[in-house]
Parts: sequence; C-alpha cells; structure tokens
Amino acid sequence: MKTLIDEWRYIIRGKFIVQILIVPLVAAALFGYIFKNSTVNEAPLAVIDLDHSSYSRQLINKLDSSQYVHVVGVYDNYVEADMLLYNEKHSGALYLPAGLEASYLKGKPVNMGLCLDMTLTATASSIRTGISEVIAAENAAKGASMSLALEQRTLYNPTNHTVMGSVIMFINVVVLALLGFHTISIVPRLRQEGRLREELRQPLRVVLRLLPYAFIACVSTCLVTGLLKHFGSLRFEADWLQISIPFLLYTFSTGLMAMLAGWTAPDAGKAGARIVLLILPSFLLSGGQVPVALLPQLLQWINKAIPLSLHFKFLRGMGYKGGELCYFIPELGQYLILIGAFLTVVIILILKENLKDSAPNGLVLKAPPQV
Repeated sequence: MKTLIDEWRYIIRGKFIVQILIVPLVAAALFGYIFKNSTVNEAPLAVIDLDHSSYSRQLINKLDSSQYVHVVGVYDNYVEADMLLYNEKHSGALYLPAGLEASYLKGKPVNMGLCLDMTLTATASSIRTGISEVIAAENAAKGASMSLALEQRTLYNPTNHTVMGSVIMFINVVVLALLGFHTISIVPRLRQEGRLREELRQPLRVVLRLLPYAFIACVSTCLVTGLLKHFGSLRFEADWLQISIPFLLYTFSTGLMAMLAGWTAPDAGKAGARIVLLILPSFLLSGGQVPVALLPQLLQWINKAIPLSLHFKFLRGMGYKGGELCYFIPELGQYLILIGAFLTVVIILILKENLKDSAPNGLVLKAPPQV
C-alpha cells in the first residue's frame, strides 16, 4: 500500500495525468477533423463537347449539378486528355461525340468517352459515380436502357500500384525527416558554437549553408526514384534533367522551412526535437496519406504552404503522366512564392537577432552593502 501511495504522489507531481487525459483528446479532435470527409464532392471534370447542341449543353449542366462533379472547363474542339490532366486542374475528361443529340432523340445507342486520372483515385471514383448517375437518369427518362453508354479509360495508375502510392509516400517522408533533422539545427548549432553573430553580419551566408543539404537530398531523391523505376515497377516518364529542377526547389524550400522551425532553439539537441513540427503536417496534409480533395477546406489552404504537397504534384504530373516542365509554370511560381515567404521570415529573424545583439547593455546598479 505504501508503494502505491508513493507512486501516486509521484504521478500527481508530474505531468502524466494531464498528458494522458489531454493529448489523446487533442489527437482525437485533430484526426477526426482531418478525416471527417469520406467522399469527394465537386471533383473537377473537363468536358470536350464535340456535338455543340442544345442537348449537350443540357447534359453538361446536369453533370455540373451533381454533388460529385464540378465541370471546370468546357472545350468545343478536341483536346488530348493528357493535356487536361497533367497539372491536376481536372481529374477526368469526358468526351461528348458529334451527333449526340440526334442519336439520343432517336433512341440510338451513343458512346461517350471518359478518361480518368487514377493517380487521384478518390476524385476519379467521385467523377465515375456522378456521371453514372446522370447517365442512368437520362436513360430512364428516355425509356432506353443503353441509349447513353460510357466507355472508360483509367490512366497512369490503373491498377492502383502500391509503389506509386504508399511506397513513394514513405520514402519521401524518410528523405524529408533526414533533410529536416540536419537543417533544423543549423542556426542553433552556430549559436551554441558562438559563431552565429559573425554569420549574421552577412545574412546570405546562413541561407547558403542550406545548399549542400538541398543538393544532396535532390540527388538522393533522384537515385531512389530511379531504383524504384528499375526494380519496383514504378511508372516514371519524366525527363531527369527537367524534373531535377522542381526536386531541387523542393529540397531547398523544405530546408528553409526546417531552418525556421529550429531558429529559436537554444541548442542543436532541442532543435532536433522540433522535427515533428515538420513531419506531422507534411505526412497528414501533403496529399500522400489523405487525398487533398478529402481534406476540409481550411486544411486544403494549408496544404498549399507545404513543400511536400507540391513535390507530390510534380511526381504525379511529370513522373507518372510524363508532362513537360512547361505545363507546370504556375506550380514553379508557387515554389518561388513559398521560398520568398520563407526568406522574408528569415530576414525578419536575422534583423531581430542583430537588434538584440546591438542593444546597449543596461546599467546594473548594485545595492550598497548593509552595515
């Protein structure tokens, strides 16, 4: 009994009760919020209308009215599906053939073509569901079971290959953790060694320290991707020279974000403990674990500020789909905006450090000795 009382007193003095009661509640609320959506609504669809008829426009409006589909683009001329799906502005492309209205009014069977981006399986499933419901309703209204038919092509990852999903996610999180762990401690290490003040006299020197880490991490990412391509059946169609540019932007921006996370730590050891601030949001909100379309709207906005989410977008668009770098100018601009924002915060922190170091020491008045 004395042992139990002693241990109970130790528990009361410590943080166990608060941690065991509060932390699971916070985790439950956080994960419940992240995973609250189970179905993608308003999945982006492109429609290539080759019929240009009153009925084709009505059909497009009905598709857009579906809770599962959002028609974000209508094209009057033929466009290759790849061109529409590269940068994920659309998750599917529906082709309405010429003569659609005439065939439907006569009750003749007519085939519509649907191309789905299977690197985004959640949105592809929603598009398939929404279009199928509209077609079923149209056929029921006409009284014909197969007046409208749908021919589907699943592109890029039709078999939902594990290497293109879970394996790539795991390996990139490992690379991120290693890169972040070594760059998060750069400023605290310089502070601990007494060299930070000298480094901050030329602020660019601190940022330049990231370049070797970013370059080596970029090389590592290329080597891992090549290994998976040759030995893991990874579909990878990108030109290596072109994709190395977004890879390097990713590793550099990640290094900057890690540097900011560890800036105020007093030493390298305590800075390393902050790596969870980098890994957890990247793991949960980058789109590798949970499809971005399933995230709540607020988290979808936060997703745009996570370098790993852009990295996955380039992997899917250039690597899996074979898109050229010129199709991803907006995404490259997003990288530059992120890097610019991170550098702005770095400059603010440098100015704060310099002001702190240049502040005059206050006079310390000692009390006269008591007699």
